[in-house]
Amino acid sequence: MSDIHIMLVDDHAVLRAGLCALLEGEEGIVVVGQAESADEALKLMTSLTPEIVVMDLGMPGMSAFDAIRRLREDYPGVGIIVLSMHKGKEIVTRALESGADGYVPKSSAHTDLLRAIRAVFNGKAYLHPSATSVLVDAMHNVGDAKILLSTLSDREREVLLWTARGYSSREIGEKLSISGKTVDTYRQRLMQKLSLSHRSELVDLALRAGMLRDLSLDT
Repeated sequence: MSDIHIMLVDDHAVLRAGLCALLEGEEGIVVVGQAESADEALKLMTSLTPEIVVMDLGMPGMSAFDAIRRLREDYPGVGIIVLSMHKGKEIVTRALESGADGYVPKSSAHTDLLRAIRAVFNGKAYLHPSATSVLVDAMHNVGDAKILLSTLSDREREVLLWTARGYSSREIGEKLSISGKTVDTYRQRLMQKLSLSHRSELVDLALRAGMLRDLSLDT
C-alpha cells in the first residue's frame, strides 16, 4: 500500500510540530509539508502534491473557508480535513458546505485524526461524533440533513432508506441480499455515526433529507 501524503496547515508552529510527530509515527503516513496560512498552503499545493490537507480554520490572511473552496475547485481529488477548536453548528456546516471531507476537534486530534485521514483517503466523509451531534441537535433544514447523510456508506444509506419506509430487518435483508442480522448491524452503525438513539429519528432524518421522495428504489 502506498503512503498517504499529508500537508498540515495551521498558524501555530508548536501544534504543527505535535501533529507532525503524531502522524509520522504512524506507518504509511508521510507529512510532505507544512504551511502557516491558507495562502501559503495554496502556493505549496503544486510542488508538494499532498493527498490530504489537514487545515485549521482560525488563521490570518485568506479565510480558511475560501481556501477550502479553492482547494476543492482546483484539486478535486485532494481530501480536506478541518482540525479546529470550534464545534458550533454554523462553523461545522460552513466547513462542510465549503467542501471539507472531514471535521475533527483539536481536542480529539490525538485519537481521531488518524481515523479521519484513513476514512477520507478511502473516499469517505468523516465527522467526529461531537460535530455530528451538533448538527443533529440543530438540524432544521434539508441542507443539514444531507450533510449528515454524506458521512454514511452506500449500504448504510440503503438500510436507512428502507428502514424509513417501514420495512423490517428481514425484509430489508431480502431486498439487499444480506441477512437480517447484518441489517441490524448496519443500522446500529449508522445510528452511532449520526448520534441517534431511536428508529423514529432515522425516519425524521430521511424525511428532512428528501430520501422518501427518492424513487430510485422501488417498494
